[in-house]
Amino acid sequence: MSRWSTRHRSAALVAALATTVALTASACAGSSFAASGPSEAGTVYFGVSGPQTGQYAEYGRLWKQGFDLAIDKVNTDGGIDGKKVALKWEDSQSDPKQTVPIAQKFVADTSIIAELGDFASPASMAASATYQQAGLVQYGFTNSHPDFTQGGDHIWSPSLTQTFLQTFNAGIVAKYAKKIAVVYQQTDWGKTAFDIFSKAVAAKGVEITYSSAFQPDATDLSPILIQARDSHPDAVVHLGYGPDGALVAKQLRDKVGFEGRFFGGQNTPEFLSLAGSAAEGDIIPGAFIATNPDPAVQDFVTRFRTAYNAEPGDFNVYAYDAVIDLVAAAKHGGATRDGVQKGLEELDSLPSIQFGTFSFDKSTRRPNGVSQLELVVTDGKFAVNS
Repeated sequence: MSRWSTRHRSAALVAALATTVALTASACAGSSFAASGPSEAGTVYFGVSGPQTGQYAEYGRLWKQGFDLAIDKVNTDGGIDGKKVALKWEDSQSDPKQTVPIAQKFVADTSIIAELGDFASPASMAASATYQQAGLVQYGFTNSHPDFTQGGDHIWSPSLTQTFLQTFNAGIVAKYAKKIAVVYQQTDWGKTAFDIFSKAVAAKGVEITYSSAFQPDATDLSPILIQARDSHPDAVVHLGYGPDGALVAKQLRDKVGFEGRFFGGQNTPEFLSLAGSAAEGDIIPGAFIATNPDPAVQDFVTRFRTAYNAEPGDFNVYAYDAVIDLVAAAKHGGATRDGVQKGLEELDSLPSIQFGTFSFDKSTRRPNGVSQLELVVTDGKFAVNS
């Protein structure tokens, strides 16, 4: 998640899969996956492992918009040492079973100097051993699971961890409510998010009057939302993604009649369009807002609106920043696998639409000293809550 994604499998399963990948990666190095050739000599490639079909396809669509805008800017500005930059995308559906062979394919393709993705942390973590063994940077720019970057020194993420995000989220909720009901995805990610969040709000004196997990593909959540309402909370908190967040918001307002505060969903066009008026007043943490007067942000927003006739959201920004980050690393260290790693290790400042600029903590390979904003839906758009 996503920034809100985390693994769906146990650590033991991930470890076992990593071992299998390590044993098979070298066998695939000389396979038909190798795609480097004379026609590619003037182009620098990044591999993308991400969802273009399946339940997370909407996130892949948002990624592509951000990627394309970044690639266009980079190439207009001269590429990397005069070479054009391009992507080689494989559709993983964000499925751990598919990310492993994709990783093997990318490792064998010597034209690829770094990898972007995958969307969900478990899908990325399943493939980390392959990238690490090959010395190919895996840039999991939406991977918030705290253990993701522990896969090795070539595993990097500009995403804030679930520990950071849910603790920050709890601080926001505690400002407005003393009693809350919480609904969360019935996944390992959802349970982890709930565990972190529930401990954080308890430490702030907030009582959870009711909590329940739900299936991410559920279409009728009214039974649990009625119970949430009848526990008499000040607010209902949703821990999940954009589509299920919109479902919770709409059914909470339209079917269940809850009039208290709502916290949940994501800063995506899909959430806002699906939730409609039910999202009004919703509060979430976030780093990006389209009204930020920073010139770099306004340039990005203007170009995005011109290209897509739409407003940018978080996942557009994450994808855009990820390409710009890797290009900056390659310009610093060289347009090679070792050069990207060198650039990420040595650069003290990386450009970022969401953060302004940021640097990596070299031990955790996570952003250093960045924070979040409190965002609220006002007139159908997210704005900074003042």
